[in-house]
Amino acid sequence: MKLSYTTLDVFTTTRYTGNPVAIVQVPSTVSLTQQQKQGIASEFNLSEIVFLHLPAEGTSPSSRKIDIFTSQAEVPFAGHPTIGTSFYILYTTAQNVDTVITKAGPIPIEKDEKTGEVKAVIPQDFHVHAKTYASPLTGKYHPVASIVNGMSFIYVELPDLETLAKARENLNVSEFGTTYNPSALDKGWQNGLVGTMYYVPMGADEFGRKKYRTRMFGSREDPGTGSASSGLGCYLAGLEEKSKGKGSFKFAFTQGVEMGRRNEIAVEVTRKEGGEGVEKVVLIGAVVTVMEGTLEV
Repeated sequence: MKLSYTTLDVFTTTRYTGNPVAIVQVPSTVSLTQQQKQGIASEFNLSEIVFLHLPAEGTSPSSRKIDIFTSQAEVPFAGHPTIGTSFYILYTTAQNVDTVITKAGPIPIEKDEKTGEVKAVIPQDFHVHAKTYASPLTGKYHPVASIVNGMSFIYVELPDLETLAKARENLNVSEFGTTYNPSALDKGWQNGLVGTMYYVPMGADEFGRKKYRTRMFGSREDPGTGSASSGLGCYLAGLEEKSKGKGSFKFAFTQGVEMGRRNEIAVEVTRKEGGEGVEKVVLIGAVVTVMEGTLEV
């Protein structure tokens, strides 16, 4: 059995930068086992790949189901695969779709005709855990938060780019030996993976967005992480004065510079009434197609 795939570079308009993702098209007549999907994901060996389930022939529903896998496990949601898939659906294949459905829930998507970017209202159940992690780069303890149950990140603020260049480790791996051990998280949240995102404040851009340089480590360094960036946006929005109310609060994250794969990731966070909790998170990015091919199962 042969399946078509397309690779794209996400959070960039320049090929061979950004964060690559592979989208494998799965016809409605094909059923892949979990083992087959994991095997394909491991073969690509990218930070994530997507299985895009196509509608039955002759139908054109407004939603598409996707499954997202790392090289080691399935994840309920991830940012750059969602943005990459949205671009593929809306621009590359020009399908009339307004929602992608992930294990974490449905995600409304749209294209920005002015910028050529895509926007995704991501599923979120933002939660800051009781656990904190010590970083040898700061000598301090740092928070860990989940953007959804199963996608959690330790957020380490650093003072400057020189210190950011020294970041090398996922603190969860240092403490527990693996990215995929969430046992330190709060009860009911001990699922999925725990990565570490390091960030340095860089002022504001011409659009009034607060700028940050970031790096994220899971089992290895990831060039551009939409889920971790979304979680960081939620965390930073929560630090804003309650008098600012719902916001929205806009952030521009630049990741992957040290890897030679610069990513430009935009996040907009709207808080709930009174400034407590998160109501809405929008992830925004540009994408460029790179390769097309077929694989054998």
